[in-house]
Amino acid sequence: MDIEFPRYERNEACRRIDLEFVARFSGAIPSREEVRAELALISGADPAAIALDRLSPRAKKGEIRGKGRIYDDPTAMKAAER
Repeated sequence: MDIEFPRYERNEACRRIDLEFVARFSGAIPSREEVRAELALISGADPAAIALDRLSPRAKKGEIRGKGRIYDDPTAMKAAER
């Protein structure tokens, strides 16, 4: 899976990175967990500290567009997310 980041901004007040991404894949559409694991691998973050908002798969194009947040740690995520 290849991932590009049209938007990747640090939000110091919330201790997170706000991002939009486009993931390209071949074969079956990746699950949310597979996307989360790939983002964790790229960013070096704990997968438990990654929140994915929306994933829009486009199977015929072989891509997923998504939005999410990567927190500094799972505690910061639990404090901010409901």
